[in-house]
Order: sequence, then C-alpha cells, then structure tokens
Amino acid sequence: MTSALKMLAAAVVCWMLAVPVQAADLSVGFLDARWASHSADQKGLSPVGASGKINYYVNHQRAYKIYGTDVSEVVYGYYDDQLFAVYVEMEGIEAFSQIRSYVQHKYGVPKISRETRGDLTTYSWKVDDTRIKFKHYETSGRMKLSFYYMPIAGRVNLEMKLEGEEPPEPIFPLTGRRQREAIQQMELLSF
Repeated sequence: MTSALKMLAAAVVCWMLAVPVQAADLSVGFLDARWASHSADQKGLSPVGASGKINYYVNHQRAYKIYGTDVSEVVYGYYDDQLFAVYVEMEGIEAFSQIRSYVQHKYGVPKISRETRGDLTTYSWKVDDTRIKFKHYETSGRMKLSFYYMPIAGRVNLEMKLEGEEPPEPIFPLTGRRQREAIQQMELLSF
C-alpha cells in the first residue's frame, strides 16, 4: 500500500474514533444494542429490577455519551427478554438542552405535552419504529430521555392497559439503595 493510501486510511480511522457516538441508527437499535435482541447478547449487563415480563439492566463497566453529551445512567428494558426500551438519566439542564437541541435539529419539531401533576413536560419524536421521549419534571428538576422500540413497546402498553396497570419505569439514580427500592416497588406492582 502506498504511503498516501496509508495516510488516508489512518485519517479515516482517526475521524471515525473522534466522531461522537450517537444513539446509532435508531431503526436498528440503541448504540450497540439491537432492538428485540436478548439480554444475553449484550455484554456486561447487571439486573437492577423486574416487573412481570419486564426486566431492567445496567452496564456499570461502561461510560455513556449520547449525542456528544456525557450522561450518568443508562437502563436497558427487556420485555420477554427482548430489548424494547432504553432510559437515560441526565443531570443538569445543560445536558438536557444539548441533547434535546441535537434531537430536534436532526428529527424536527417535537410533539409537546404537559401534565399539571408533577409539572411534567414531555417532548416526543417518532423515528421509524422508535419513539424518543424527553421528560422534564419541573417541580423536582428530574430529566429523563427514553427510547422505545414501538413494535414491542406497543405490546407492553396494550398488555398493561388490559391489566389496568401503567408500565413501570426505572427510578434514577440507581444507587444500591435506590436499586433495592426500585426492586421492591416493582415487586409490589407485580401482584
């Protein structure tokens, strides 16, 4: 290989490593986790809770950067052992604003809904079979980003509605104490 080709190949590799990791192609999955894949396919996952057919996992061995912004916690949701949701906790309005701005620039103006209970504002986008939701609880300051694979998430929502329940979501941050509380809450909901 000529030196010019070697330099070009090295430049391409450096560029690929320097580009911030995005949430990947959302039609396929989230980062390196494919939608509908099994939890055993994802390396380094540790269980943090369950409710019925829904199991939640985290990967403590990994640091996450979503759309170029560091995030504190990522929780993978599996329904019947198929990846259907990813929940991302954000700390600080700057991270929330940066990610929301990037998503809005890439996918357009969101659908916005407001609930007076908890002063919740939800920003929502649909990208192929994936729904992106930003939730901001103005009273508590909590902020969360969720990705849902709708072919499975739709089934989860339908089954929960038929059973008269709301689909549970993980509680952030997932410290040891909060993990135990989340597991206890999910166990209570499963009765």
